Amino acid sequence: MSPDRRGGGLGTRLLAEAEEAARQRGCIGVHLDSYTFQAPEFYKRQGYEEFGRIDDYPAGHSRVWLKKRF
Repeated sequence: MSPDRRGGGLGTRLLAEAEEAARQRGCIGVHLDSYTFQAPEFYKRQGYEEFGRIDDYPAGHSRVWLKKRF
């Protein structure tokens, strides 16, 4: 998302809608991956928990896996 669009709640609303659609389909949770230069802190604020990480992938950053149980 472009910096001028951040902070308006759009990402939070979209994620909540996706989670609700998953619940309606009988899903018990979700897992996803992100990079430290992307959005792992956003997901943590939404209740996601980190369960895996590869450091220096790419160099100077990490690939992070997150999960959330419903």
